[in-house]
Amino acid sequence: MAIQVDLSIVELLCSRLCHDMVGPVGAATNGIELLREVSAGQHDDIIDMTDASARTAWRRLEFFRVAFGSAGGRDGWGTNELRQLAQNMLHDSKVRLDWENASGLAGMEGRGAKLVLNLVLLLAEAMPRGGDLSVRLERTGGTVAVLLSGQGRNAALNPRIASAVQGKMPPGEMDSRMILAHLAWLQSRDAEADTVWTFGDDRVDAVISIPQAALTAAAE
Repeated sequence: MAIQVDLSIVELLCSRLCHDMVGPVGAATNGIELLREVSAGQHDDIIDMTDASARTAWRRLEFFRVAFGSAGGRDGWGTNELRQLAQNMLHDSKVRLDWENASGLAGMEGRGAKLVLNLVLLLAEAMPRGGDLSVRLERTGGTVAVLLSGQGRNAALNPRIASAVQGKMPPGEMDSRMILAHLAWLQSRDAEADTVWTFGDDRVDAVISIPQAALTAAAE
């Protein structure tokens, strides 16, 4: 499905991704500068800090490359690879990820895989105090069903983000905070997926049905 995207959407997405990378890259740069200034006895702590920041940046880049870039194209990704990417992305967060793949479901098509990763990030960001994020991949006939559930204290999608992820927010009214939600809606349309959202007290749920008959048959 060909989808026309306004240039401002691309600019907002770039702005958002750069914002997420500034912190860890900046910390690593500061660590290198400190190494030049302090005595040898203080090097170990600074090296540890710089290493942690560099690893955070690397994990985010790996995730962004698949979730928002052209990596993998439409050929898809293995479900175990997707789980590892999600676990790495949430490594430094307070969100505990529980991801379960259906037996025999070895992979997902490109757009569907990107949609799942994007929604994992959206739900994790909806849990400011941490909590439990579960992802279940199941097979039903010619579709892959993905069940995502985020539970934690004060877990909730911002109303504007909730509108964007359901395609109810005009592009001209968006900013970089809600661009990933709008992208998830575009990815859902492109994958011809049906997505149902449920919002409750300290809980956000999403159920996605993605047509993937060929890949499901191959996994069997």
